Amino acid sequence: MRGDGRVYLKQGSRNFHGEFWLDGRPVRFSTGKVAREDAEKVLRRKIEEAKRGDAIPHEERVTLADLFKLLEENYRLRRNRSINTMPYSFKHLLTYFGEKAKAVKLPARTDDYVAQRREEGAAESSIRYELALLDRAGRLAVKKRLLSHRNWPDIEKPAEDPSRVRKGFFRRDAIERLCAPCDCSPLAVHARSWTLAKRATRPDVQPCWHLPRRIADVVEFLFFCPWRVGAARRLEWRDYSEADRALTLRPELNKTGHELQIPVDAENTPELMAVIERQKVRRRPDCPFIFHGSNCGTVPRYDKKGNRRPCLGDFQKVWAVACAAIGMAGRIPHDLRRSGVKHYIDAGVDPHTVMAWSGHRTTCMLRRYHIIDLDDLRRAGKKASDYRGPKDNVVRGDFGRERTRTEPAQDDVFSRPASEAGSVRG
Repeated sequence: MRGDGRVYLKQGSRNFHGEFWLDGRPVRFSTGKVAREDAEKVLRRKIEEAKRGDAIPHEERVTLADLFKLLEENYRLRRNRSINTMPYSFKHLLTYFGEKAKAVKLPARTDDYVAQRREEGAAESSIRYELALLDRAGRLAVKKRLLSHRNWPDIEKPAEDPSRVRKGFFRRDAIERLCAPCDCSPLAVHARSWTLAKRATRPDVQPCWHLPRRIADVVEFLFFCPWRVGAARRLEWRDYSEADRALTLRPELNKTGHELQIPVDAENTPELMAVIERQKVRRRPDCPFIFHGSNCGTVPRYDKKGNRRPCLGDFQKVWAVACAAIGMAGRIPHDLRRSGVKHYIDAGVDPHTVMAWSGHRTTCMLRRYHIIDLDDLRRAGKKASDYRGPKDNVVRGDFGRERTRTEPAQDDVFSRPASEAGSVRG
């Protein structure tokens, strides 16, 4: 802020106007007073409010459309990967409030917005995300001194719905059953791809429920390397180094945009090494990907950016049949990521190292993936039951009499007052 400002009479107006500078920009307004003394009081009050940050000149002119523009520019500056999906969520705010809605009045209307979105059947997580976008846009406006902190309080968001948090996971024995080699007859394997009409004509043939070997390798890989399914689909042979005995997840393949690297060798990670060796046998000279799908070898497909699409597509159908066969119906492939995290933590690996494997950026998300079930509580109860507590530290005093550390010693220097102890040492 520069100077103390001034008041002046504008031509054609009987009221005094005020002017002062804020962040290199002139702020001009009408005081609404016809007396110079009263106008100067208004000017001083506005200058003090601007210094404290309690009020920003013309903040009532900031609209919801201005907040959306600020948020979009911030997403581009930070290179957020969700810049293409963010406008879709913010569109609900623009539809309800209107683009010309004054920003200073929005925090008081969020409760009505939540009620309206619930009536429309929106999920609680969607409502939380939309309000988080609005809150972030408002805080950006406060940071750029377009809004005052007094007119933009923290927006209260709905509590997380615990029923929406998935808790399903696999243990290692379930993964071994899920990826077990197929021992079904060739007719049963062929019946897996039959239509319902063909199955009706052959009710004596029970279709095979086992995962195809190419899908079983993906499942086993995602359990011992808890990455996302989309990342495993796009892994290429250039990401695997035999010299370094390591597999690298490039930043463009990772949702967080960070590079990950895991060891792949027969000594430390034999399961992952076995998967890679099997994939080497299936390797195609015209396909760069490590994991192949049923359409591998056909005409390659490319996305809008010119990148080749992975040949491993959706395997939800065979996955659902196999999970139902082992008594775990309803599981999804992303549960493998949660299962792998829990397997590593249960094996005694410290959480910080597990985050380096899985790629989680915060311990909060890692805790969500480490599900505590009844068996974990049983083991905790067993440990508590076997624990007898610390033993007393028994020492021998004079005359061979045993005493504990908690029993005072009459001839112990450390049990005497400080004055007496000092005289003895002297």
